[in-house]
Parts: sequence; structure tokens; C-alpha cells
Amino acid sequence: MTTFITPALRGLAVAAAVAFGGLAQAETLTIASPGVALHFYPFYVAEKAGLFAEEGIELDWVDVGSGSKQIAAVAGGSAEMAVVGMQAAISARQNGADLVSIAALFNAYPIQLVLSNAALEKSGIDPAMPIDEKVAKLKGLNIAVTGIGSTTDVLLRSWFKARGMDPDTEITIQPLGNPGAMYAAFEQGQVDGFMLGAPFTQKAELEGLGKTAIDPLDGGIPELEDVPYTAIITNERTVAAKPELLQKSLNALARAMKLTKEDPEKVQGLIKEYFPDTPDAAYQAFEPKFRANAATTPVLTQAEYDNLLKWIAITSSDKLDVAYDAFVVPTFADKAAGDILK
Repeated sequence: MTTFITPALRGLAVAAAVAFGGLAQAETLTIASPGVALHFYPFYVAEKAGLFAEEGIELDWVDVGSGSKQIAAVAGGSAEMAVVGMQAAISARQNGADLVSIAALFNAYPIQLVLSNAALEKSGIDPAMPIDEKVAKLKGLNIAVTGIGSTTDVLLRSWFKARGMDPDTEITIQPLGNPGAMYAAFEQGQVDGFMLGAPFTQKAELEGLGKTAIDPLDGGIPELEDVPYTAIITNERTVAAKPELLQKSLNALARAMKLTKEDPEKVQGLIKEYFPDTPDAAYQAFEPKFRANAATTPVLTQAEYDNLLKWIAITSSDKLDVAYDAFVVPTFADKAAGDILK
């Protein structure tokens, strides 16, 4: 049964959003992280530009692993915040976890399907083809994903399901776990392609091993239009106990979004510091796409949430019926956007 966020809690968030605005003593914000990932884009801009520090916040990144471990850290209270795929967070909320979303962060799925040169020739796929034609031509290929049920797996399957096809009969899905192992299998010709994001996509192309066949960051996939990918989650206890910290964190993120729009060259340099070992050619290939798909406002709208639920219905037989008001606390984002992005 869906639990709704109480009016009292929502009212407390509103009051805090209005009341808190000045600088205070530095306070630590603990973030459960999966490691460096470009769908944290506004976070990284805010950190490197000193915007969190200006709001009196010191970030404590704790690498707990991805997905379920981030959710467990926030729900359990060992972290105040995490950036996660919204599908997993909503599912956890439906199953009783103390989780709410306070902001949008990244608005597209940053995972590409890369095919080897041999697979492109065998399938007849041209990356410029419409998505329907490309998906139909994937038949018989062997595609690597990180794991069954992972975002790489769910996204791949969704392309078939949205077109009335069964992925388990159309292709072979090979769960290989570690991205490094996936790339090694691709190099050795053990799989026809893989589902990963930067920098592996660019690495394959720069090394002449294959090309990106399908890239959600480029658009052209109807079922993914206006579907948000990641959101900032916290728990209701933190909303009640630390509203000032949450408001200041979203103020910093809104300022980062504004900076990204006004000075993209500066932002590009700031983000590069998180990828010191990535060749410049690869970085220049993927960074502009991520910048273009990072949220331009922290506000997560009802319409975006509804679009996400429609996409989830394509990907899973397990119905998610968590209402927007039961999962989203919009007041911090609304104030940050109103004060900074107006």
C-alpha cells in the first residue's frame, strides 16, 4: 500500500525552504555513491566550483556500490543523500523503504549499445537508421550487460518490449558483471556488442573496434522522451531533521545548473578533473552529450514522473503505483529554482 508524505512533513519542508537562506557553520553532507559517474554532472560542477562550500556544506562521498546499496544506505540513515535511477528508488518506496526524491539531476539514460564492426556488417545496422529498424536488425546478436535486472539489461530489453518483441527470443543477453570484463570480451570477439556508458563507448570507437548503434543521449527513442533517469533521494527523517542542509544543497545545485548554462567552457574544465586518466579525445566526445542532458532545473514535475511510470510499465510486469505526492518532496527544489534560476 502506498504511504503518502504527511501534510505536516510537507509543511515543515515548505517552512524550512522559506526560512533558511543565510550562511551557517560548515555541515557535512554524506552522499552514498557508486563511484565516479557523469550522471552526477551538476553535483560535480557544484563541488569543483566551490558552490557547496559557499553554502556552508562539506561533501563526504562514500562509495557503497551502485543501486540497491545506495538505496539501503539512505533508507538506513548512514547517508543523507544519494543519486540513483528513479525506477529502483520508486520500487523500494513501494516496498516500504523510507525514501523520497527532492530533485531531478539527469534527464536521459547515459547507456549506449556498441556493436563490433563485424556485427554491424552482419546485421546490416547503420547507426543513422530509425530506432525501430535498428532494433529489428539486432536479431541473433549476443549482447553483454552488467547483470540481469541491471539498468543496462532493463534498457536493452525495453527497446524490444516497446516494439512488441521478446528480447529473450530475439537476442542473447550475456551478463558479464564488471565493465572491464565486458570490454575484454568485446575486444576478443566473444560478444557482438555491449551496453555501457562513457568512456567505454568512446574507447571502442577510438580503437576502431566498433560503433555506437543506439544512444539514448541522442534522442530518437519515443518511449524515452521526457523520461528522467536519476534523482536525488533522501529519507523523510532527514527532511524533518535537516531541512536547512537539504535546502542549501539544492541551492548549490541550482547555482551549478545556472553556471553550466552561462559558462559551459569553464564547466567542461571542472568536470575533466574527475576523469584525469581519460584521453582528451574521448572526453571531448562524451562530455558535451552529458552536459546537454544534465538537468537544467532541480524541479521534478508531475508530467516527468508520469512519463517515467509509463516507461517502467513497459520494462516490468510488476506494477508500480507510488503516487507523485507519495515520493516527491518538491519544496526545496521549487525554492532553489525560484530564487536562483528565475
